[in-house]
Amino acid sequence: MTDLEMYQRLRKAAEENIREKRKKGKIRAVLGYSKCSVSVGAGSVLKALQEVISEAEIDDVIIETTGCIGLCSKEPLLDIFTSDGERYTYELVDAKMAKAIVISHSLYNENIEDWLLKN
Repeated sequence: MTDLEMYQRLRKAAEENIREKRKKGKIRAVLGYSKCSVSVGAGSVLKALQEVISEAEIDDVIIETTGCIGLCSKEPLLDIFTSDGERYTYELVDAKMAKAIVISHSLYNENIEDWLLKN
């Protein structure tokens, strides 16, 4: 198997996995978790996400991490992917903001406009 074939197989499996999560009505909270984001607090944001899901017994949110996307000045970044495929990207997220974002999306199906990434 060539490297390209292996890549295509892995990519297809990942895409199928994401589609399955969407079918189940789950919200994906994807936190940028690279060297730059960890240095400005992504570790405490990840911990806050885990805490709010546990404490509030939220069962429709899946926490994921990803690498750098090249917006170091906006880190920590948190993407929320709703079950219907919408994406919301939040910038300069801290622990308190992370908890509010998850609660807002999972319990009220609302975004927090003031915290969304601004171009």
